[in-house]
Parts: sequence; structure tokens; C-alpha cells
Amino acid sequence: MNFLDLLQLLVDFGLVVLIWIVQLIIYPSFLYYDSNSLGKWHKIYTGRITVIVAPLMIAQIALAAYLLVIKGEFAIFEIIALVFISVNWLITMFVFIPLHEQIDTDSDDRKVQLRLVYFNWWRVLLFCLVFMVHMIHFMTTDFQSI
Repeated sequence: MNFLDLLQLLVDFGLVVLIWIVQLIIYPSFLYYDSNSLGKWHKIYTGRITVIVAPLMIAQIALAAYLLVIKGEFAIFEIIALVFISVNWLITMFVFIPLHEQIDTDSDDRKVQLRLVYFNWWRVLLFCLVFMVHMIHFMTTDFQSI
């Protein structure tokens, strides 16, 4: 069993659990705050959630890139996963960070809060696909060597 493959799977699973919590609980809860309360809470929330999310996302992309390099050019599972991870990073940087910044400047705009919920389904899908790709890889290669 490759320790790095198992670590990748654990990081992926952590992100899957986290994104479902964000999708089903955190983002919808923003709609229940009044503008003033959301403005205050959102700044606290983004700082705290970044401490959890950033290390996991950095670990995920770093492990995926490293495993691709050490396994070689025909590592199809790593290539697929890295594409999904990269798309997720792009969506996060170019869609979600600006949406969160909009909430910081205008916490009364319900359309922005709803966009978080609707667009986040793409990240839910991508995090789940990455986990599934790595799980299939783990079950077909690493798991057999236990």
C-alpha cells in the first residue's frame, strides 16, 4: 500500500465532507441573517474556514501533482484527478472569492448569497469526482497489495 495514495484519499474525503457541510448547512444559513449580522459574521467565517480549507486544498493539489510526477506520464487516474482539482481551484479563485468579497461589501444582496449555493454544486461535484477517481484507483491498485 502506498502511503501517499492513502493520504490523498483521506485528504479528498475530508474535502468531500467539508464541501457537503458548506453546501447543505453553511451557505444556506447566510439567508437567515439580517444584513448587519451577516456582514459581521461573514468576515469571521471566511477567516476561520480558510484555516481549515486552505491546507486541505493545498495538500490535495500538491499530492496529486507529486503523484503524477512520480508515477509517470501514463498515470491516467492522477491526470483526471488533477484536471478536476485544477478546475476546482479556478472556480474557487474566479467565482467564489469574488462572491465572498461581494458579501463583505454588500451583505444585503440576497442574489449573491443564492449564487453561492447554486454555483457551489459545481464544487460539490468536483470534490466528489476527485474522491471517486482516487477511490477507484486505490481499490484497483493499492488495496490489492494489502
